[in-house]
Amino acid sequence: MRVLNARQMREADRRTIEDLGIPSIVLMENAGRQVIAAMEAAFGSLGGRRVTVLSGRGNNGGDGFVVARGLWQQQCDVVVCLVGAAGDVRGDARINLDILGRLGVPVIEIASDEEWEQQSRAVLDGDVIVDALFGTGLSAPVSGVYETVIADVNAAGVPVVSVDLPSGLSADQCAPIGPAIAASLTVTLGAPKLPLVMPPAEALAGTLVV
Repeated sequence: MRVLNARQMREADRRTIEDLGIPSIVLMENAGRQVIAAMEAAFGSLGGRRVTVLSGRGNNGGDGFVVARGLWQQQCDVVVCLVGAAGDVRGDARINLDILGRLGVPVIEIASDEEWEQQSRAVLDGDVIVDALFGTGLSAPVSGVYETVIADVNAAGVPVVSVDLPSGLSADQCAPIGPAIAASLTVTLGAPKLPLVMPPAEALAGTLVV
């Protein structure tokens, strides 16, 4: 199986969307559903469990919104936390965020360390955390509230499922570029990325599912 960097993954997505004609919103839906399937294979039935979905503002966060919707439909106790402002969410991710709103699924917005401090106990008090903060688009170390969230997630002692990459890793680097999630399970999409299979960053991926 080929291992891809960020540019190669973008090209694979482009060809899938433009050449094959599969809309990007379908890819996002499929991604979220496959994450749920991998979680069920790892942890068993999720019905009735408390699952926190930590989403960022980009497409990785959009995958997280799909995961949240699917878990909500399975009667999970889902807590959705958007690290960032809803007004900054665009494209397919915005569509899936709006769907959560129409379903009545609350979304907690966290834009500062102060807001995270107020909400962190409720957010981290669960059975599983889904990390959908950053995907292959990250190229610089996280800072600010993202760094705080990552540190607290790593200290929480709760299993973490990362979508595509543990947040904080760069798809182009084999070593962490800064603070990063230490995942229990990483569900990567399309193909493995460099830091998921090469040391030392591979130690943060946990069990890898493609």
